Amino acid sequence: MYSVQVRVDCLERFSEVLVGNVEEIEGMIESIVSTALLELFDTVQVEDVRVVAPQKALMGMESLLPNE
Repeated sequence: MYSVQVRVDCLERFSEVLVGNVEEIEGMIESIVSTALLELFDTVQVEDVRVVAPQKALMGMESLLPNE
């Protein structure tokens, strides 16, 4: 069994992740990474995908955040 850890940082100017859409983006990343790894391995299990927006990206976007 292999364990693979991947960390990806994107420059803010190329980020298209919307703050209110994080769960959908995480699901898409999980699907894409799983598909790519299946080319190398027989079985793939993705345990954790997290998308974290930098604090600067959140400034001025409070109106897009869901009400809690």
